[in-house]
Amino acid sequence: MKLGIYGAGGLGREVLMLAQQLNQSSRWEEIFFIDDVTDENMVSGVPVHRFALLDHPCTEVVIAIGEPAARQKLAEKVLAKTSLATLIHPSVFIPPGTHIGAGAIICDHAFISCDVFIAENTLIQPHASVGHDTHVGVHSVVSSNVTLAGHCVVGKRVFIGMNSAIKEKTTLGDDVIIGMGSAVFSDIADDSVALGNPARVMRKNDQKKVFK
Repeated sequence: MKLGIYGAGGLGREVLMLAQQLNQSSRWEEIFFIDDVTDENMVSGVPVHRFALLDHPCTEVVIAIGEPAARQKLAEKVLAKTSLATLIHPSVFIPPGTHIGAGAIICDHAFISCDVFIAENTLIQPHASVGHDTHVGVHSVVSSNVTLAGHCVVGKRVFIGMNSAIKEKTTLGDDVIIGMGSAVFSDIADDSVALGNPARVMRKNDQKKVFK
């Protein structure tokens, strides 16, 4: 089995580091990037291939893009050909009763508590904390040093910026963006961009895009 990392940018190179740590037991015979934008043929010493040339019967793919809507688009594209790989850093303990969906990436020193549900193709970045009984929806991104308290619900394609804190029993709707350093004390409706302490909705997420 081979591993294709879809996206050869900064996040892709970080995911490569994680994959190389996991591959010490030879889980994959080859690791390479998939990227349809860059002209580079090698990145960080690893070959770069185009998706159209993917040897899919022997390859699983992980999405290394930080934009939730793009994560969904690429995951759907990949699943039409092959399967998604799940990467969990060796430092992370996943307790019994916690669900990690296919294609999820759980980075180093993330804390995943009991009875958590992390859906498919989510990204949990380093030192994030996901409290007990919390549900994180598909294609969402939980950035570094984020704290999600217990019984939170995070919708689909949500982006939570670095160093944010989400109060217990709080719901973030689909396509929500939480600006970095925010403190969220109440529910945030679908398609909202919220930031601050306390976090307030600033505008609609009309473009469904985090990074401009």
